[in-house]
Amino acid sequence: MSALLAGVAAYTVVFTMLAATAEHLSRPAALGRALAAHRVFPTPAPVAVLVIVSEGLLAGTGIVALRDDSGRGLLVAFLLGSATLLGLYAGYGRHVMATGRGGPCGCSRLELPMTGWVVARAAILAGLALVGLALSGSVTPWGRADATLAVVLLAAATFAALLWHLPAAMTHPAEAAARPGGRPRVTTEGDLTA
Repeated sequence: MSALLAGVAAYTVVFTMLAATAEHLSRPAALGRALAAHRVFPTPAPVAVLVIVSEGLLAGTGIVALRDDSGRGLLVAFLLGSATLLGLYAGYGRHVMATGRGGPCGCSRLELPMTGWVVARAAILAGLALVGLALSGSVTPWGRADATLAVVLLAAATFAALLWHLPAAMTHPAEAAARPGGRPRVTTEGDLTA
């Protein structure tokens, strides 16, 4: 059971880092504009470049680390680095929201607002990286293809896709124009209306 949990956690983080890198590389200026809108960093462009490079390096490290059993040290580095970066994302998002700065999250090509769902996604992914780190000796590498790996990869791809789209799924942009300040309505647990 720990191999399944460890593998799903580690591969979910790898897939998410790959998606984040691809999204940021497809529109590199979007992250810089979002950081500028948050007004936290005096020069947001270098921070945006650092974020994109960090995600790319972590994604590459994760792929190499999960190739076979010889990459255990790299796997620990990948999961620790990912937990740190994702924890920083969660803290940054929470700070932006708490100070009322708002603006887009800058996490994808879409102009999604910075909401609690963006913070929650980052925190969940940081938690998954920590779970993978705690159980890193049980992760099945992708070089060892078997039925367990197939289940792990399918589950991780599903969780990564669901987590990636969580902020977009919980935001209602059509109502944004009607609200004061142009802020979209965000769905909560008890609110299931369209």
